[in-house]
Amino acid sequence: MKLDSIILPILGTILSIFGILPFIFNYPYSDSPDSGPSNLWELILMISYDGKGLHLFVGIALLVLSFFLIFRQRKLQV
Repeated sequence: MKLDSIILPILGTILSIFGILPFIFNYPYSDSPDSGPSNLWELILMISYDGKGLHLFVGIALLVLSFFLIFRQRKLQV
């Protein structure tokens, strides 16, 4: 249970940040239809665009679940 209260908020935060990137930054420029990303940042943006917001919803769901588990664990300890 303690491991869940550490991993779930971290994973939820990472996925939420990853899912919000398409709403902040434009899609990376590419020279031709078959050109790939020129650096790691463009790769991250392309993968986050392919998620179509799914990363954001999963991240928020993990954050809500982790807060629920943390409050439930603290309620059981009292």
